[in-house]
Amino acid sequence: MLPPEPNLDALRGIFDARRHAAGWTYEELAERSGISRQTLLNLASGRYRGDLRTWLLLARAFETDLDTLLAPVWE
Repeated sequence: MLPPEPNLDALRGIFDARRHAAGWTYEELAERSGISRQTLLNLASGRYRGDLRTWLLLARAFETDLDTLLAPVWE
């Protein structure tokens, strides 16, 4: 039996929910994470899903671990 596939379409929602919960603008998140504002806008629009480095930096900015941040992709 194969393990389930992650729902990568959920990444956009994860990003939006965390940013809104923190109450940060794209500029604030860019400063806190070191990720460019344009990349953050691309994540929010679904044009870019990010790579491992992107999500590690976001986890650090949101003060959580990667597993917790990305857990919704398995739901």
